[in-house]
Amino acid sequence: MSETRRRLGSLCGDMNVGGEEVLRRRVGPERTPVQRHTIRMYQMREEAWRGLTRQRVAAFLRLFFLCFVETENGLPLQSITYRMLKKKLVKHIIPWIYKWLVFTTEEKYWPITLADFRELDQYLAEHLPLVHKEDEWGTVSYFFKEMMKQREEYRRMEELEREAREAVRRCLKS
Repeated sequence: MSETRRRLGSLCGDMNVGGEEVLRRRVGPERTPVQRHTIRMYQMREEAWRGLTRQRVAAFLRLFFLCFVETENGLPLQSITYRMLKKKLVKHIIPWIYKWLVFTTEEKYWPITLADFRELDQYLAEHLPLVHKEDEWGTVSYFFKEMMKQREEYRRMEELEREAREAVRRCLKS
């Protein structure tokens, strides 16, 4: 292919720049969602060996769910890959989540989202019951369940206040 010429985005442009053999090439096999996600993780520098952040933990959990929970999305992985993912989850991700718990109702300060927690909690309860019953995950689970209770309580209080305002408004109109 020519170093100085660029493709124009059409077949004629490809043929002019790369020659006729460009049109005879076949596209490689379609990538699975797991492969696409790992490529995206690498491009965004969200590898698990780097220091953990909320974004990297979310990317790891998404990869974990793609591999374990949504098995139809990926090709079968080697057993060592599954063991490495489980070990990373148990030895690094869960302790990091436990360490960074902040008891506030604002989700932007939480180490993982509520949706990720629900999915991970369900997976741990079904497939890794010993990890699910450990103190670290028990604390994380308690935290998220309390936050859900507080949100529900705040929603009920707002609803009662709204009903009270409506009742006052109706009384003033009559």
